Amino acid sequence: MPQFPFPALDAAKAAQYELFPINLTRMMLHTQGLTLPYWRYGLSFRNAKITPLVRERVIVRVGAAADCEYQLVQHKLEALRTGTSQELLAGLIDPQRQDFDDPSVTALVKYVDSLVKNIGAEQETLDTLRKYFPDNEVAEITLLAGTYVLCAAFLKSLQVPLDDGPVDWSAADAYMKEVGLQ
Repeated sequence: MPQFPFPALDAAKAAQYELFPINLTRMMLHTQGLTLPYWRYGLSFRNAKITPLVRERVIVRVGAAADCEYQLVQHKLEALRTGTSQELLAGLIDPQRQDFDDPSVTALVKYVDSLVKNIGAEQETLDTLRKYFPDNEVAEITLLAGTYVLCAAFLKSLQVPLDDGPVDWSAADAYMKEVGLQ
């Protein structure tokens, strides 16, 4: 049991939990009216302009930079599924590594690291990132990274325990569309 307890589930909360049954959802059910809007917002990045490859690289890097094991467990397989190699993934989850063979990955990692460390990226990292990504994608990368910093703070502060395994994101995408969360 986590140090911070899960809320009791009445029928309404149980129904919300079943929409996305992971420990993050369950802990979020302490809040009044925020769980479903959070998931609608968070899942909207799955339809963003940035590619799924970039999206998952940002998420795993935030997880590494914020030392959030929960995020890494939930997103490492999705990063591989969306095209990140095993070798690159190992580099992305190493918070000490910032330089990569691909300069766009180096720019992305340095930008995300700066954003996480400073709660706002340094100008130099922004300028470098803009050499590789158009402004609309830079804005999405920034919102995505910030969203996962918020999520990491929630997960770590309330000591949300790991799930039994990662989400099957393909199945989750299909289900989320079916129930109208995406």
